[in-house]
Amino acid sequence: MVEADRVVSYDDMLKVINHPQKVIIDVRNPDEVKSTGKIPSSINIPLSTVDNVLQSMSEVEFQNKYSRTKPRADDELIFYCQSGRRSSEALDKALKLGYRKSKTYLGSWNEWSSKNK
Repeated sequence: MVEADRVVSYDDMLKVINHPQKVIIDVRNPDEVKSTGKIPSSINIPLSTVDNVLQSMSEVEFQNKYSRTKPRADDELIFYCQSGRRSSEALDKALKLGYRKSKTYLGSWNEWSSKNK
């Protein structure tokens, strides 16, 4: 179960997609993203690579791959997936790595896509 203060709502997401200091991370596999689309301004870091990317990828590599600055431990990360399960796993991983302001969008792609048709 995810703590309530770690969960963002659809309305919260509408506000953060235009704030580049917030890092929205889609943890689905690239083929899922390709077939469905993604939330505006999000970057795709599959769940299986979240640990490695956040912990080991250099700032230069991150910038080259995702066209944005690598997040710092005090940046707000918001994870989403298809239905909320993988984003909750990613949240746990990020918190263990010291990203204290990390959150999850539990509605994830299912909710986002149903409200943005």
